Amino acid sequence: MRTYIHVLILLVFLSLSSFANSYNRIQINVGAGVRPPFLLEDNTQGVGPDILHALNLIQEQFIFQLVPVPIKRRTQSLYEGWVDIMMWDNPKWGWELESLQHSQPLIHAKDVFIARTDKYQSQGVFDELSSHSLAMVHGYHYKFVNFETDPIKLNQSFSITLVRTEEDSINLLLSKRVDVAVASDVALAWHFKKHPQSQSKIMISEKYDTEFMRYFLVPSSSPISAKELDELLILADNKGLLAPIYEKYGLDMPSFKPHSSMLSH
Repeated sequence: MRTYIHVLILLVFLSLSSFANSYNRIQINVGAGVRPPFLLEDNTQGVGPDILHALNLIQEQFIFQLVPVPIKRRTQSLYEGWVDIMMWDNPKWGWELESLQHSQPLIHAKDVFIARTDKYQSQGVFDELSSHSLAMVHGYHYKFVNFETDPIKLNQSFSITLVRTEEDSINLLLSKRVDVAVASDVALAWHFKKHPQSQSKIMISEKYDTEFMRYFLVPSSSPISAKELDELLILADNKGLLAPIYEKYGLDMPSFKPHSSMLSH
């Protein structure tokens, strides 16, 4: 009986200690928009939540809390302090902060064009995009439209349907509502992992529209620096926590290693 009481007291102590450590951590609000597989539609699952969970496990200084942010409000959310840092973003995508740091890359990606194999069998369909109906994500920056995001201007030269996510673009194509869709190789890999039967139904362009990387973006006002984020990513990787996450979503994991992360533009 005495041993049982000692064990019970120990468990209570550890629980209180864990709670105290969590309470004393610096909370980092991490902004991210719904972008399968980075953040799924339920706002609780995806590569992003899984990575943040791994970062919370390996240290006791910070507690990372994901904050879903509409794509159209991403810059506003950081400028006005709704969030401390952004995840899965790029400093070249409409940011105006003079001193904006970024972590090492979380993913390397390409935007490609896709068409249905039951309608097109030649890569030529991707050469005359203005002749076809298109689906692409509202607010995303694409080279073939000179990085224009205004819907009115876009439809002056193309027949475009704007959607919320790349998954929506893929589904719009498969439902035969557009001729061509634009999606990243990352979104396609996730779609094919969930729906392997779709691979035979989709033709992927040999050329790509843009090649880019996604990072944590860190303003000078953030309680955590890009360097500290890099160190945590490396630590989580060394502990074997990150590779299973990327594999789970069918993605290629980048090489996490120290590098300079300050970028001024």
